[in-house]
Amino acid sequence: MNKFGGEWTKQKLDVLEDYLNFYMTALKNMNFKKIYIDCFAGSGEIEFSDESKIEGSTIMSLNLDNKFDEYHFIEKDRKNFKELEKLKEHYPELNINVYNDDCNKVLPKIISKIDWRFSRGVLFIDPYATQLDFNILKKISFTKGIDVWYLFPFHAINRMLKKDKNINEEWKKVLNRCLGDESWEDDLYFESTQLNLFQNIEYEKVSTEDVQKFICKKMKEVFPYVSENYLVLKNSKNSPLFLLFLLISNDNPKAIGLVKKVEKYILKDKTMV
Repeated sequence: MNKFGGEWTKQKLDVLEDYLNFYMTALKNMNFKKIYIDCFAGSGEIEFSDESKIEGSTIMSLNLDNKFDEYHFIEKDRKNFKELEKLKEHYPELNINVYNDDCNKVLPKIISKIDWRFSRGVLFIDPYATQLDFNILKKISFTKGIDVWYLFPFHAINRMLKKDKNINEEWKKVLNRCLGDESWEDDLYFESTQLNLFQNIEYEKVSTEDVQKFICKKMKEVFPYVSENYLVLKNSKNSPLFLLFLLISNDNPKAIGLVKKVEKYILKDKTMV
């Protein structure tokens, strides 16, 4: 069982559940094979510090009134994977596939085996930290058939972006992998108006809001549509932890128009204190 999260955990699951219900209703009478993929799927349940428990995204998806034709759960942790395996016994009527592997390795294999001309899917990406490779997003977008909810690890990334641009090489590699390239070095820093004691150029980091806008811009470089109202999920100290993005790979104007309408409904007035 996962012991992690806070009120923001419930909020992200509420958003996902609302969207899955909308999605399955919208596609109910369409002849697409409907697929749900959950990366970093956990164990199926989440336990909070007060010992209260809630269903995780996997069990929630299985309990929807309208069922998907296929479920794909990816979990690298062996213990959590074993718990997910039990779901096959609890839901024998459903087509559940569980993978004990690295999401960056197995997700491309899963989506490459599906004919997206006749399939549509929702993908939930909820990494524990900075595990997801940005290049995976490009492969997802290429399908033109997957809607993605991506809980971007803003706090972890922002912590690596030192105010003075003095970032070690290991962290630079992580930033390049999570943000797609080295463009963050130019976009997120500017030359300071003051020189140091040795008359060398100093750098300053842009605001937190500008870092968020940059991440949103990177998503828009890959997907035809990125949610206009992405959620900023915060901790009890009001510090941003995650950015919850809705990423649409389908470039059909009608599909995007429908998503825009439901996005306003699902994300409207949702804030985190």
